[in-house]
Amino acid sequence: MTEFHAFTAGIPQNVFTLPTPTDITLTPFWTTILQKDNFLLQKSSSPGNHLFRNLVSTIANVFDTKLPPFRILFQREVNTMCLQIAVGETEKAIDAAWFWIEKNMMPEMETIDHPLEKERWVSEKINMIVTEIESGTDELSSDENVRNASRTFRQIFDIPHSERFVSYYSGAYKSRQGWLYISENYIGFHSFLLGVETKELIELKEIQEIKKEKSKGIFDDSLRLITKYKQEYYLSNMFKRDEVYDLLVQLTGQAMQRWLKSAGGDAPGQSTDAAFTAAELSSKRSMQEIHRLAESRSPHHQLVSPLKQDLAAQKRNNAYCARFRLPADQYLISGLEATYSKDASNDRDPHFLSQVPPGVVHLIGRVYLSQTFLTFESEDRLPAPQHNLPVCKAVFPLYTIKRVERLNKGAYTSGVAITTWHKMEHDFFLHAEKNACEQFCETLKELLLKQIPLFKKVKPFMATCESEQIFQADNLIDTKVHIGGLGLEFGYPENSKKSKDKSKTKLWKLYFQENGRNLTMVKLPTFGKLVRVGLPNSLRGEIWELSSGAMYLRFANQGLYQEILDKYKEQKSTSTEEIEKDLNRSLPEYPGYQSPDGINRLRRVLTAYAWNNPELGYCQAMNIVVSALLIYTTEEQAFWILHILVDRFFPGYYSTNMYGALLDQITFEQLVEKTMPILWNHFKRTNVELSVACLPWFLTILKVNGEELLETRDDGGFLDIFKAFFQYIGQKEEVGNGDQHTKITKFNEVMLTAYREFSLVTNEMILELRSQNQLKVGAGIESFTKRTVIRNLKDTAMFSKEDVAILYDKYFGALYYANHEASNTQSESKMNKEVFQSMLSSMTAWAKMKHSTDNADINAANNVCSNFIDRIYTLFTENSADKLLDFQMVILGMNEILHGDIMSHMDWFFNLYDKDRDGILRSQDIIDMSKELYWLLSILKDTDIAWDAVTSLVIHSCEQSDLAKGDQPDETTLKHRLADLTMTADGISFYGRIKQLENSMLADVVDITLPSFRMVVLTNESLEMLFDHGFANSFKVVKSASDRQKSLGREVFENLFADGQKLAEDVPAAQQNPSPTLSSPTNHTTRNRSSSSASTVSTDKKAKEEAEVDTLMDEWDHFDI
Repeated sequence: MTEFHAFTAGIPQNVFTLPTPTDITLTPFWTTILQKDNFLLQKSSSPGNHLFRNLVSTIANVFDTKLPPFRILFQREVNTMCLQIAVGETEKAIDAAWFWIEKNMMPEMETIDHPLEKERWVSEKINMIVTEIESGTDELSSDENVRNASRTFRQIFDIPHSERFVSYYSGAYKSRQGWLYISENYIGFHSFLLGVETKELIELKEIQEIKKEKSKGIFDDSLRLITKYKQEYYLSNMFKRDEVYDLLVQLTGQAMQRWLKSAGGDAPGQSTDAAFTAAELSSKRSMQEIHRLAESRSPHHQLVSPLKQDLAAQKRNNAYCARFRLPADQYLISGLEATYSKDASNDRDPHFLSQVPPGVVHLIGRVYLSQTFLTFESEDRLPAPQHNLPVCKAVFPLYTIKRVERLNKGAYTSGVAITTWHKMEHDFFLHAEKNACEQFCETLKELLLKQIPLFKKVKPFMATCESEQIFQADNLIDTKVHIGGLGLEFGYPENSKKSKDKSKTKLWKLYFQENGRNLTMVKLPTFGKLVRVGLPNSLRGEIWELSSGAMYLRFANQGLYQEILDKYKEQKSTSTEEIEKDLNRSLPEYPGYQSPDGINRLRRVLTAYAWNNPELGYCQAMNIVVSALLIYTTEEQAFWILHILVDRFFPGYYSTNMYGALLDQITFEQLVEKTMPILWNHFKRTNVELSVACLPWFLTILKVNGEELLETRDDGGFLDIFKAFFQYIGQKEEVGNGDQHTKITKFNEVMLTAYREFSLVTNEMILELRSQNQLKVGAGIESFTKRTVIRNLKDTAMFSKEDVAILYDKYFGALYYANHEASNTQSESKMNKEVFQSMLSSMTAWAKMKHSTDNADINAANNVCSNFIDRIYTLFTENSADKLLDFQMVILGMNEILHGDIMSHMDWFFNLYDKDRDGILRSQDIIDMSKELYWLLSILKDTDIAWDAVTSLVIHSCEQSDLAKGDQPDETTLKHRLADLTMTADGISFYGRIKQLENSMLADVVDITLPSFRMVVLTNESLEMLFDHGFANSFKVVKSASDRQKSLGREVFENLFADGQKLAEDVPAAQQNPSPTLSSPTNHTTRNRSSSSASTVSTDKKAKEEAEVDTLMDEWDHFDI
């Protein structure tokens, strides 16, 4: 390994490519410049006149065959296929690669005789070089077309080499046909037709809206992109318009989330103990560095799949996890058509067959396999109006599968039979080719072997599930210790007798017998009906946990909840302070939260979540959700359910910018318009704002109150109707047609309407509407955040609001790309030196360092540039305790550069090199300044002017130092020093001149003060101009298009919550009737858990129970949809 790193030392960057077969006879427009041994250096050539060359360039653009102008080939023998091993945009770059090959590869090749062995050796070496130095770039892509297109994209638009390319498509912009290039952070268009070039590059984070349109009003082949600055780009003639649209929606959505994260400020859940936080962050970075080093030291890096494939897989995996409520780390491995078969249970109670039918299943569908789960979904759908839901859905964690058998049915059908933890057998007959079936079974076998370490965790985990308590006769687990929520001790809000808890529990037990329970449950139509009938108090928490998918997370992270509490038990944060304020406001009327036990449970869950997600921390209303959960669940269950609710079901709701709530508000309005157009048109005519009054309400509430709402004329009447509705939401009313009447509450009517009228509103529809509107909402929040940050600045110095806005974009833009490249799990609102350098490079040319090579001049220039930026960063962060740079410091620092006069600029430069702040620059300080000023003036002016200026600086600094000491300058010494600094053969190169400056004052002791430094500067015109305006003018802080983005307005939030709070206060006041009696904890904890065997229960009791269940089901018969 050490030998390989020595071999790759000094390799030119961004030149070598993975060996690619190339037939030189098919590409005539190449001229061989150099040929040595088996290597050829070629240059592209376009014969003919100017018109013909433009025609060739046009053809290359149309067919996307544009290649770099230089390349190096390896040819094992004459008239054989070549291998392209290097390409270059400039002659200098390709010459460096050729020189390296001559020095490092050609001598070793002389020891190899056979041509094929030579080709194999060259291919292996070049592969190793590329995988070593091009890690994380498209040069390692397994797709040759992606590698070529990525080089073209970077060449045309001058994009960083690390930018990952996604795909390219044919299209037209401004009536010019060309190519649309899409990368991870940019979308670019390029066209070159008959000598006329059209080029546009847009950052994805700047796009606010993407619209599908028809060109000429007929063809579905166009897109319109609108940026945050109201610039519009119309793209047409796209044959894959919908594919481009989906890709852009996915990429812009990710870009928007990263932008909001980078501008989100400090993490409220982070510990206020600076030492603890620093140690924790250092530990995380160390682990990341160890992982990175382990990958980099691998002798053979694997080729990476194209980013387009990764994005498609990401989208597919997200959809898979959302469909089956699986943890987000699951990825889909395989999926086949199959018939799922399951017999009825032999142990079930023979009573109540009409309510809970036998769990016989024989359905065609699709079986899926991820690294930890086997899942199935049927093709058959429920009858209308729930025709979007499958008849059967099953999730089997692989660690709950105790036995697997191969099934063979005929010559072309095979399958597997699995037996789960609860001794239920499930058969899957696969409908695919024999090889596919064999591969599926083999993959399942391999994955099951990996689950062996988890088998021992299943039994103790099952003991925490309430459904296991019902089956005491089964000795799979020990059920002596009862685990549950606060309801066991303090009672439940709803009386158990009135809610028919015992009968509901009986029905659920039958369902468990037929279809499994907790981790091995199969969901059939009866499951949904039982949920709508009502959950028994004892099972409510478990069904919530199972239906949300939190149960799988809890199993995969056993012990994590307690680890978090132990780790942070002595720590405090902004979130913990907010939690303490809200503890006593959480369901204060419930007895459990009038005791220390309940309050402590609530505190532990909320603080654990805040520590686990410090970027979000704690948000108001989390306490209300968790306080309700803890009545029915344990602390650990509530913790993981909260995690699912906040991060998956309601993303962006619990955040300072309320991104998710705003997005769903727009989604809600569009659904109202689509499903209830009459009511929507009425709202528009009367200017009723749903955004003010309807954030907590749903479509069904509008439907139930539709007739009254059509009579309203303003927002006040709108709110009055809802107040009255919620005041009587628990009262029963008769509903039905003809002679069929049933008494149900308003709440039940809402649920019934939701299932019957709005089953067309699927999860997929909501996700699609969210993706369509997310950019608008993100732009509004970004605009509001931007104005807030600017408004909260303590000092804007001499900058106007427009200038501060530009600097804001530069600052947070640098953070955005830095956080993305570092793959930070936690956003950073302050920048370090590397990010500061990135920000400067977006404003000035001299801050852009070149790629490191074995070229001494480039390396010397990069070193000087880095030192100069480091000085500026140190000066900017002089008063920073953590030595990190925030936006306020950038404003003040840039003000000194951009708004100072010549005197203040000289003072600024003097302080830049006066490290010890003693008011004196010494010999080494002068040398450092001269080197960096020479480098800077070489970029801004030219090398001769730069050398003259720094020569003057050195000579006059020595002269002023002698005068300050009371000595007369020695003319002979000054002449010798001047002679030493004149141009010599060794001083022609940049590196040579830097060395001359380093040696110019080795034997001198030079001390100059600020007044003397001013005199030195004013003796040279180039230095004077640099300090007067040259350095400040090198910053090109170009103002972007006017930001006319109309924010969604904080006033909407404030009005929304003011009205919501007022309404919430009115409803309880109207409901001050005698509160429902809480169920007795004693009665609940001593409930009968004996086996439900028919032999131990009398026939009369059975008949009584059956009659009670029949009555219950008849009463709830309207839920049988």
